[in-house]
Parts: sequence; C-alpha cells; structure tokens
Amino acid sequence: MDAHAFLKELIAAYNAHDKQRLLELYHPDFDGEDLSEGKKAAGVSDVTRMLDYILRAFPDLEMELLEWGAEGDKLFFFWKAKGHQRGRLMNIPPTGKFCTFLGSTFLSLKDGKIIRSRRIWDVATALRNIGLLPEPTSSEYA
Repeated sequence: MDAHAFLKELIAAYNAHDKQRLLELYHPDFDGEDLSEGKKAAGVSDVTRMLDYILRAFPDLEMELLEWGAEGDKLFFFWKAKGHQRGRLMNIPPTGKFCTFLGSTFLSLKDGKIIRSRRIWDVATALRNIGLLPEPTSSEYA
C-alpha cells in the first residue's frame, strides 16, 4: 500500500470508529507520543487504550486529511478533527460541546504498519470550543 492509500485507510478507519480496523494498522512494537497531552504509548495494549480514549472523548469523531507527505517509510500528515466531546478529555468531564481543531502527525512504518507516531494538536482551540478558554481578542498580532 502506498503512503497516500495508507493515510486514507487510517482516516477512514477513524471515521468509521472501527477500533479493530485501526488496531490492524499498528505494529506490535509501536512507540507513540501525543506531544500536546504529554502521553506516551508502547505496544498494542497502549494502542488499545489510546484508541479507547480518543473514541470515548469524541464518539462521533470525523477526521479530514488536509496535507501529507512521505519519504520512504516516514509519513507526515496535517489533519482536521471534529466531533462532540462526550467523554473525558485531558481529565475534563464531558461537555457535549462540538469541537473542531487541527493537528499533525509524524509516522514511521515497519512491515506496512505504524511503529512510531508523534502527534501534536491544537489544544487551545479544543479548550475554546468546550468553553474553558476565552476567544482571542483579535486574529492579528498587535
């Protein structure tokens, strides 16, 4: 599977909320980190917990692939996510509010599966969406 097809499959599996399909895309020796939350994951059991966390927080999650690139077994993609916060997120109880935010992920593949992942996403916008941060006073630098 080429890089673009792999990323399309990954996004489609998230949009289908298909945990088993997602798990099949991860290598047993997976090493991952969510830099925005400071969470780490190692191995399939942590991937399972990571997916449960994401899909509980946003059970109606929809992702969109915005930009991507690849070099060998290394992939980068910039994405947009949206959904209602119906589960705990960063220890914040469910609000039911609609969120939309951007993020980027760097992946390394081994044997056609994700062995390494580094993700960073726009926490400030998500917190604004659920009412925990004020809106910026301007979209311009003063």
